[in-house]
Amino acid sequence: MTQVSFYSLSSTNSDARMHFACRLTEKAYSLGHRVYIQAASTEQARSLDELLWQFSPSSFIPHAVANEKESENVSVVIGHTPPAEEHQDVFINLASQACESHSQFSRINEIITADKESLQQGRLRYRFYKEQGYQPETFKL
Repeated sequence: MTQVSFYSLSSTNSDARMHFACRLTEKAYSLGHRVYIQAASTEQARSLDELLWQFSPSSFIPHAVANEKESENVSVVIGHTPPAEEHQDVFINLASQACESHSQFSRINEIITADKESLQQGRLRYRFYKEQGYQPETFKL
């Protein structure tokens, strides 16, 4: 069954979500997982793409933006639409809606900041996963 985890960040800064997504991606990639990161928009996907190139000087995370030619052969793909079926391992969500294709992933990671809008959207996503029969874990960071 899919494992759903919520990471509640103490920061209200939206960039904190992006940086934490990079940390989760680095960890998942180092453990040999395939990762799909769903961004909220095309602009956020491009920003995350740039951030991953610069994120850690001591490691390299090969990645691509979804629907680009290189995205077929890399372990980390960033998109702003629901993923294709070939992505079936780890899902990192930066979008406001829950992962509709939740059953195709072994792990779903939701990142929430302490601002009012993020908390409200997080509560809705948490309820969605509970209604689907999952028991989400919550980590306060």
